[in-house]
Amino acid sequence: MPLEWNGRMRTTSGFCYNKRTRSLDPTKPDVRSARIALSKKILDTPDRLRDTLIHELCHAASWLIDGMRDGHGPNWKKWTLYAMQRFPELPPIKRCHDYKIDTKYVYRCSQCDYEFGRHSKSLNVERKVCGYCHGKFILITNTRQGPTEQTTKRPPTQFAMFVKENYARVKQDNVGVKHGDVMKLLSQKFAQTKLKDG
Repeated sequence: MPLEWNGRMRTTSGFCYNKRTRSLDPTKPDVRSARIALSKKILDTPDRLRDTLIHELCHAASWLIDGMRDGHGPNWKKWTLYAMQRFPELPPIKRCHDYKIDTKYVYRCSQCDYEFGRHSKSLNVERKVCGYCHGKFILITNTRQGPTEQTTKRPPTQFAMFVKENYARVKQDNVGVKHGDVMKLLSQKFAQTKLKDG
């Protein structure tokens, strides 16, 4: 049975994909198969990996051995009981995990301290407000050195302002030129203005 790591699973720790391949020969039975996907982002300890694997293997056994796709129904529960009887030292096999997911970015409300995590910097803190108290969000980035709060936006550099003011004109003067080449032209022009000013 294939077992794979998945970097896109951000809230689900694992998933068992069940498949039935119909036989073209009516005298032969259909073939059942399963594969398990595990989250790279959530399964960051041996205990989490063990518990999730057992959970997903119970889904696979329910499908491959019993031919049942009942989610977290009685057949899946039967397999979890088998596992816990065989290994009584295991923690209870639950329907859903309750792991605290470590994320790179945490958004915290400046008024009520409500917070939630994201794996990407996907929330515009200038536009979005807290749903509980309408306070502003503060972005906290988790690094190896520890969490750091985002400071106020720094002003754009001279080059960024130069590009903003001149990009459209340079692009219009050089029709059909790719963006990268327009940026090279702007860089050269910016260097010339710096030489004149310096």
